[in-house]
Amino acid sequence: MVYIHARHEVEDYERWERHHEANAETRAAHGSLGTQVFRVDDDPTTLVLVQEVADDRLEDLLTYYESDEFDALLENAGVIDMDATVADLVHRQDA
Repeated sequence: MVYIHARHEVEDYERWERHHEANAETRAAHGSLGTQVFRVDDDPTTLVLVQEVADDRLEDLLTYYESDEFDALLENAGVIDMDATVADLVHRQDA
């Protein structure tokens, strides 16, 4: 399993969330299997995202994330800064 770990600094969480939810079908069409979103230290403008990606669709999703369409979405959603990395799941433990 492959995951994208991203950090977004946003102007306003509610604005970001509306755009994120509206983009779910497009992300899924490019290989996203779902996203978990976390706040950092009670800061409503810093988010950590963990997105599960189908192994055979990673390149498709990364290409979408490098597109002008996605750049426009980030701007409209109020993303001020972001960084992301791809991580392979190597260990999982239930407890």
